[in-house]
Amino acid sequence: MAEKLPIKLNKEPLLDAIFEVRFSMITPASNILPGIFFSKLDGEKSIERLPAADLPTQMRDAEPNLQYAPVMRIHWKEFVLLISDRSVAVACKMPYAGWKKFKNAIIQMVKILDEVEILESIQRYSMKYIDLIPIKNLSEQIASVNINISLGDHKLEKEMFQFRIEIVDGEFINAVQIVSSGVVRTKDKTTKEGLIIDIDTIRKVDNLNIKTFLSELQEILENIHEKNKVMFFKCITPTTLEFLEPIYV
Repeated sequence: MAEKLPIKLNKEPLLDAIFEVRFSMITPASNILPGIFFSKLDGEKSIERLPAADLPTQMRDAEPNLQYAPVMRIHWKEFVLLISDRSVAVACKMPYAGWKKFKNAIIQMVKILDEVEILESIQRYSMKYIDLIPIKNLSEQIASVNINISLGDHKLEKEMFQFRIEIVDGEFINAVQIVSSGVVRTKDKTTKEGLIIDIDTIRKVDNLNIKTFLSELQEILENIHEKNKVMFFKCITPTTLEFLEPIYV
C-alpha cells in the first residue's frame, strides 16, 4: 500500500456505498420513520415498499436476519434511504456523488432521527464500500490483490474463489470479502466483470445516546471513512493501484 492515499481514482471501481445505523426502539422503526423521513427530507423524493414488508412483524422480529431487512426504500436526490424495523441506512446512487455529499446526507439523516425522539439508543453503526476491479482473467484477478492462499500443497493461482475475514482495527471491525469472477449488471443495463472487494467497517457501541452520537458525528464519519479507505488500499497491490489511476492532489 502506498504511504500517501489518493484522494480519488480516475478509473472509479465503486459499485455501492452505504452507511447504516442500528438502534433499539419500542415500536418498529418501519411503522413510523418512512413518513417522517418523507416529510422532512428536502428536494425530489419517492417512496417504495419492499418485499420484506409483506412478512408479519412478529416473524421479522423473531428472526435476527430479518430484523435489519429493509422494509421501505426512499429515493432522495442522489441517495436512497433504507428503513427496517431496527435500522436506517443511506446509500449512494451511482455514479458516486463523492464523500462530501455522502457525509452531508448521513448527517441530515441522523439529525432527523434525533428530532423525532423515538430512539432508545444506538447499538451499532457501519460503513460499507463495494468495489469491482475490472479484470476478467482469473490469474490476473488473484495477482491484483494482496492475498496468498494455500490449501494443503495447492496454492491459489487461477481458480475461482470467495474469501472472507474479519480484521479488528482498534474499536472497529473490518469485514472484508473478496470474490473472483464477479458479474454486475448496472442500472444503465451494462455488464461489469471482475474482482469484487467488499469492505464493511463496523463499530459496535453500548447503548449510545442519539444526541451524543450526533454531537460526535463529524469525527465519527471521518474516522470510519478513513478506516474503510485504508483497508481497501491495503487489499490491492501497487500495480492495481496504478491501473486505477490514482489522483493525489
